Amino acid sequence: MITGHQPADALMKALRREHVSYELFPHRHTETALAEAEALHEDPHQVAKTLILRTPYGYVRAVLRAVDRLDLEKARIVLRTEKVELASEEDLVGAYPEFELGAVPPVGGAYDRVLVDQRLFDRRFVLFEAGTHDESIRLHTGDLLSLAEAEVADLAEEDHGQEG
Repeated sequence: MITGHQPADALMKALRREHVSYELFPHRHTETALAEAEALHEDPHQVAKTLILRTPYGYVRAVLRAVDRLDLEKARIVLRTEKVELASEEDLVGAYPEFELGAVPPVGGAYDRVLVDQRLFDRRFVLFEAGTHDESIRLHTGDLLSLAEAEVADLAEEDHGQEG
């Protein structure tokens, strides 16, 4: 399929419009944020993934570290509705035409409510897919928050697997 734009264009346009400095990193094709971290030789605690939630009010982007899992109950509390679920690929076909399916970044394209997990703020910078499975963006974590007009929330499952 050939389109008139590259998947990262909508994101780059938003970054330039807001005068946000960023770095673009090409890498091998990856399907998960953990694989993206590995391809970039980066700490997966610094790489973010964007999950799309389906709610009665439309889509919501939930942004978590690559190592974390979304706690849907916490998302329901933050969003104040019981009707919250992960959007399926079938739901998302055509929903974000400016990005590759499964590579929606936290910002750019359609305006959605954005929730950013509080654990991302342990790091000064964050990396995430640039709307494609083979490019990533690094920017200041604070810039992500302001650019996305994001709400910071506790969204990740607690890690009960650690001993101590």
